[in-house]
Amino acid sequence: MTFGRIRTSLLVAFGAALASLVILYWRYGADTEVSGEKIVIASVIGLATGSLYALSATGLVVVYTTTGMFNFAHGGIGVFCAFVYWEIVENADGLGLPPGLGLAVVVLLVAPLLGILIDLILMRRLRTAPLVVQLMVTVGLMVFLLTLANQIWQADQIRGVKPLIDRAEGFNIGISRVPYYRFANLVIAGVIAVFLRILLFRTRTGVAMRAVVDNRELTSLTGARPGLLSGFAWALGSSMAALAGILVAPDIEFNPANLNSLMLIVAISAAAFGQVRSLPLTVVGGLVIGLLESHYQQWISLGPDFTFANRAIAPIVLFLVVLALPQARLSVGRVSTNLRPIERTTRVWEGAFGAVALVVLAYVLAKGWFHFGVWDPGEWSSTGLNKGTSAMVLALIGLSLVPLTGWAGQVNFAPLAFAGFGAFLWLRLGLWFGLPDTGGTGNLVWLPLIGLLCAPLGALVAVFAARLSGLYLALSSLAFALIMANVVFPHPQVLPRVHTFQSLYLDVGFARQDFDTRFSFFMLLIVMFALGMFALIVLRRSRFGRRWVAMQDSQAAAATVGVNVVWTKVVVYATSASMAGMAGVFWATSLSSVDIRSFDLLAGLTIVLLMAAAGMSFPVAGLFLSFQVVFEGLAERLEQTENVEFLVWLLKDFFAKFGPGLLAIGMVVNQRGAIFEMGKGFAPILPWRRDAREELAAENARKRVTEVGGLGLTEPFTSEAIIALDTQLGIVDDVTPTAGYHHGVSRA
Repeated sequence: MTFGRIRTSLLVAFGAALASLVILYWRYGADTEVSGEKIVIASVIGLATGSLYALSATGLVVVYTTTGMFNFAHGGIGVFCAFVYWEIVENADGLGLPPGLGLAVVVLLVAPLLGILIDLILMRRLRTAPLVVQLMVTVGLMVFLLTLANQIWQADQIRGVKPLIDRAEGFNIGISRVPYYRFANLVIAGVIAVFLRILLFRTRTGVAMRAVVDNRELTSLTGARPGLLSGFAWALGSSMAALAGILVAPDIEFNPANLNSLMLIVAISAAAFGQVRSLPLTVVGGLVIGLLESHYQQWISLGPDFTFANRAIAPIVLFLVVLALPQARLSVGRVSTNLRPIERTTRVWEGAFGAVALVVLAYVLAKGWFHFGVWDPGEWSSTGLNKGTSAMVLALIGLSLVPLTGWAGQVNFAPLAFAGFGAFLWLRLGLWFGLPDTGGTGNLVWLPLIGLLCAPLGALVAVFAARLSGLYLALSSLAFALIMANVVFPHPQVLPRVHTFQSLYLDVGFARQDFDTRFSFFMLLIVMFALGMFALIVLRRSRFGRRWVAMQDSQAAAATVGVNVVWTKVVVYATSASMAGMAGVFWATSLSSVDIRSFDLLAGLTIVLLMAAAGMSFPVAGLFLSFQVVFEGLAERLEQTENVEFLVWLLKDFFAKFGPGLLAIGMVVNQRGAIFEMGKGFAPILPWRRDAREELAAENARKRVTEVGGLGLTEPFTSEAIIALDTQLGIVDDVTPTAGYHHGVSRA
């Protein structure tokens, strides 16, 4: 992929964005007079804002260029450091440091230490991990940092951050006044961009930092220290995130959600403009986004139906940039980075048995027939059934990720976008053709129709995504989710913010059967999940399932044996969209009302994180999405008991809130997911799993360490025994031949 082709693609994307802005102005121009002064003012504001976007994006580029990892936690780091700055400078009960000193403490001390800790504890272990694991761990870290900021500083409280230069000081352009601090932001961003460019391309340290990504071992032979360079890169990137977060805070509503949106989404869009590698193009991308946002707010008014459209400018730019890139080469799988184990595929009868067992177990638990000796949970109350309903709705949405991400390896951050489209179709059909015996909201006989109508949306996304792979595929799905959440769903004709139906889940029916109680609706969801899980098990054994798994292993190899990669992507995207759309039906009916808050980015990311931590390739992983609901329910039950305050806090305020982020971070040590390890330990006790018992016995035999005293006496000097001895003594890299020891061959 040459720089010339990339530059042409970026020019095409920029031209498309500019043309869209002109068309919008021609059609939806605001009732305001166009003047040179207003154009200059809007441009100055746009450049000042865009400079902060560029500053944040340069931190992403530095980390990616020098470590090879895309840091989705970049926004979380900036948010956390910005709140630390508020604590030591703005908070009346804090340290009360001067703004300049507080800025130096956070940017030069707190942020670098945070970056170094992240590198030491997490990122060095992910150096050889597959891309999907790297992305999930960094997203989990982002969710953890945002949750921590919310818990420490309570996001619902009103706070403000003053700019480093007084707002009253500035210069005039005509009758308008431009504060100095906006101009200072532009200067700071430019100076830092030049400094980073010189550091990375004109110093020995920068060259070594970039060389580590290409070949870590070869770089170490030249005297460089890869670990030290990696820590320095993360410290530098964290400092850029902290500085951008502090500088942008005075111009926004200061809470973690808003700040993260600017720090992450806009920074990703600017970084994608520079291919996450080019600092100059990244700076240009940040300035372009700032100018587009400023001129949009100045000249265009789409009316009350598109109140959140300005938030979609950066995602639209990201989507256009990613789509304009040259087509990616087919990926070639490597055994060392392929997480899919050579596993025994679940038999159809085992899937049927598991589905039936799940339904029976859910029925028995909900009825309270289980007594645990020290604790009798009793029959589930209406509150417990509501929580169970919420958990199973999320589980149904999670099932849609199994074929798309778990089998085909197509990273998707937009499950709620497809589910929301299904909810929209369901509500529209219910309003237009509602049956009297279902309260006007619809009949389950429409469910297959919803799936068929959602499939084309997935196929449309696949047509765009088929050209992409790896990181850019993940970014395109993120942009698609944000566009749907900020442009499509907020429109009052799509999903009403206040729905007219109350207790909507009571109005779901099938033929003449109404699921008019909480228990019956909960059992309906259990049955639907069991059917979906069984269908996926059958699908995994089909030709399409084998093709999707082969495509994840190696797209090049799959194409070599005759698999049409593009068509296969279209089919798996359509299948996933269809499943998510049908799950959106139950999602809509369980919420009673559906509005834009239902499409929060963190809610969608939480679904993806919990599925990844459980094991995306296993359908039963959907049950892990009940993680938060289960802990919250247990905490509420324990609140009725005295002297368990700490346990309630542990379940409700720690595990339920921090659990998704921590589970995703835990993929550092368990990359296959929890389901794989649980199944590995559970399978040998099943009567029909003789293969699992034999595999366990063989694995235990391999783990048996040869004792030194037995060699030559009770045990022979075999090649394997000598290598085991070298390993035990820690001298494998020094004396053991690369090809291993061979009988009859000695080393000088």
